[in-house]
Amino acid sequence: MEWGGKLVGGALGLLVDGYVGAALGVLAGHLVDDRLGSAAPRPPELSSTAKPKSPSSNASATRQERTSQIHHVKDTDPFAAGSETTTDTDEGPSVEDPKAVSSQFFQTTFEVMGKVAKCDGRVSESDIRAARAVMKDFALDDLQVAHAIAHFNAGKLTAYDEKRAVMALRRVCAGRPDLLRTFLEIQIRASIGGSELQGPARPLLNRIAAMLGVGGLEFAQIETVLRIRHRAQGNRGEAADWNRPAEGAAEAEPTARQPGSADRERASAGRSEQSGSRARMLPSVARMTLQEAYQVLGVLPGEAIAEITRAYRRQLSRHHPDKLKANGLPESMLNFAQQHTQLIIEAFNLIRGS
Repeated sequence: MEWGGKLVGGALGLLVDGYVGAALGVLAGHLVDDRLGSAAPRPPELSSTAKPKSPSSNASATRQERTSQIHHVKDTDPFAAGSETTTDTDEGPSVEDPKAVSSQFFQTTFEVMGKVAKCDGRVSESDIRAARAVMKDFALDDLQVAHAIAHFNAGKLTAYDEKRAVMALRRVCAGRPDLLRTFLEIQIRASIGGSELQGPARPLLNRIAAMLGVGGLEFAQIETVLRIRHRAQGNRGEAADWNRPAEGAAEAEPTARQPGSADRERASAGRSEQSGSRARMLPSVARMTLQEAYQVLGVLPGEAIAEITRAYRRQLSRHHPDKLKANGLPESMLNFAQQHTQLIIEAFNLIRGS
């Protein structure tokens, strides 16, 4: 309670008008004290349960609130190779280097091919012929064949981890789905020629397809097209002993230096090989039915020509050799893409002319 106003008011009133003035002065002073008391700021009340927060504690509380808003999300990527945390630098070359991508693609292609061929416990003569046919499709030279055989043999080893290899290739080919699809097409192509996709080869390739993001329907469409292509081309691979590829490569070199009749034989063989290559480049339309042509383009019979044309252009873009080469497809494998492109063109022409 304030008393200053009352004392001053009472004293002044007493001097001016005696006791009556003193009474009026005390009343006036009381009013002044009341007004001054209500206008003055009051300090905050402190209790034992409420204490002022320091700036540092406020900052700490803010950080805790922010932290509570960050939720850990477990990696649900089905391709994460069983680990919650993966890094892009674990395996494989830089995705910015097409040459490194090409080298990794070549190596993994033949290693996984060897793994699929051996998945039933042994590599048959038909498996070897199929792999040879793929090499002929690629038009590999002697040194490339030797490397391909070495990679194939590495894939046959029990310790070979195809999941790790495929995941490494997937990281290297990030942003290049058409290249990964071509890899899968090569594996299915070899398996059709080797085991007809029978036994454990099919489930193994289905798992590889899943790692590459290819579903069951797309796998079936790829298989259908490659069976059509396989029937049109035939399986011209030759069986061989692949356990000693280096010796085979060494034996081929002296033969190349022999003059005379050997040169004529090689020239004749070269012409035959070129002729065979052209035959493989131009699948016969007579061997492709109209129904198969629709399957090659991935459309249904009776579709509008505009939709068929869009499907045709989409397939051409997906298998265009120049595009695949720019994405890292090895130069030696461009012939495979060219053959597939030719099959697409033949299918479109067959539908358009029907």
